[in-house]
Amino acid sequence: MLFILSALALLSAIGTHLIFKWYTSPWHILVFVGIFIAWEIIWEVIWWGALFLWSLTVDKKKEVTKPSKFFRWIFVETVQIALFFLNVHVHVEGKEKLPKPGERFLVVANHLSNYDPMSVMYALKKHMLVFVSKPENFNIPIVGAIMHKSGFMAIDRDHVKNAIVTINKAADYIKNDETSVFIFPEGTRNRTQTPLLEFKNGAFKIATKAECPVVIIAISGTEFVKKRIPRRSDVYLKIVDVVSADKVKELKTAGLSEHAFKLISENITHGKDNVENNGNE
Repeated sequence: MLFILSALALLSAIGTHLIFKWYTSPWHILVFVGIFIAWEIIWEVIWWGALFLWSLTVDKKKEVTKPSKFFRWIFVETVQIALFFLNVHVHVEGKEKLPKPGERFLVVANHLSNYDPMSVMYALKKHMLVFVSKPENFNIPIVGAIMHKSGFMAIDRDHVKNAIVTINKAADYIKNDETSVFIFPEGTRNRTQTPLLEFKNGAFKIATKAECPVVIIAISGTEFVKKRIPRRSDVYLKIVDVVSADKVKELKTAGLSEHAFKLISENITHGKDNVENNGNE
């Protein structure tokens, strides 16, 4: 989308430049660059304005039974634009372990900040992926509406019966070959000094019910992004394991949770060390 908006800005700048014949000015290059930047801003405002107006028409109480590939594309493109302007660089290790695009699976990772979902969505953009998220995120202007239409699911962790409904829906998405699913087993952001919060075993029931592979990701560095804006931030996603569907059956829910906890806790230091050093620039 950033490429499309830039292309529109370039075409608009060329058209404006020719119409007013500013190419005869000795400062034509600087004038052209200024026009291009102005049109880039205009098209960005139009894009976000259109999304905002559209979001007002979305009824988020109406259940989505089939995730929209179109709105998921919009979400991914919006994430890429946001990461670009936030100067966040996402590094992914172990991509070769991922299932092929089109195969469905569950993704689990540790949770450090609001930039975790954005980083995972960017890293796995070739895979159809939706998130299990806290209900408050669906109230975010524009983003909440796109999440809803994309098939993202809110989970009510305070009420077990409601949480089970969400877990079953996520499992059905995978079983019915609709989409892969991402969830944070910690249930909330880790604001403590401990490497990981205790995992909620229920998150792994999605995999045992769907009988699908589980992609385990260790995230490092996202907790420093907010402090470093607009300076460059480096985020590290390490795909530490992909548990096969057969091994998921063997480990069952509790064993799968323990396996993921152990692997993630052993692999979440690289980004932290790197960004802490950058913070001492």
